[in-house]
Amino acid sequence: CKRRHGVAEEDIRIRFGNRLRAVRNQAGISQEKLGELAGLHRTFISMVERGERNVTIATVEKLACALDCGLYHLMPDAVEKL
Repeated sequence: CKRRHGVAEEDIRIRFGNRLRAVRNQAGISQEKLGELAGLHRTFISMVERGERNVTIATVEKLACALDCGLYHLMPDAVEKL
C-alpha cells in the first residue's frame, strides 16, 4: 500500500476512475445516463473517470446504486483481493 503523500491519493483517484469507467461500460450506459441515475452531472462523472475529482463515500454509494452493483464492485483491486 502506497503511503507517500500526494502520490497515493492521485493513484487511487485514477484507479477508481478506471474502475468506474469499466463498470459503466460493462453496464452499457453513457456518462450522461449514469449522471442522471445517480443525481450527478455528466461532467462530474467524466472528471471522476479521469481521476480529476476525489469522491466521498456517499458519492460512491450513489454511483453503485445507479449501476446496480455493490460498493465493493467500484473499488479498484477489490475483486483480486476477495
